Amino acid sequence: MIKYILTAVYVLFTTGGLVCLKLGGSSLGLSFKSGINFKIGYITLLGFILYIGSFLMWQKLLTTYDLSYIVPITTGIVQVVVLLVSYFIFKEAITLTNLTGIIFVIVGIILISIKK
Repeated sequence: MIKYILTAVYVLFTTGGLVCLKLGGSSLGLSFKSGINFKIGYITLLGFILYIGSFLMWQKLLTTYDLSYIVPITTGIVQVVVLLVSYFIFKEAITLTNLTGIIFVIVGIILISIKK
């Protein structure tokens, strides 16, 4: 059960970080005109924090579970969730190629998850 919770938190942090970084992406600024001037918006900062949390969860998943199992599962789930989030939040189009790829990813996740 803990594996599912860790994976869900990882997926939430990863997609949340990506969404926040995209939403606040234009607020990040770095200038060297009069010394070093760095500015960052709150949404971008939240994206960085979520991404750091995502990295820490990733380290926990990698050290706890089989590499050949957890990497394809989490990568596939993140791809599916990111496609759905981009459709609903950013109004990005989902093409037939996207749908075909997602079907392959879901079938792959199911096949990898089947116990021997």
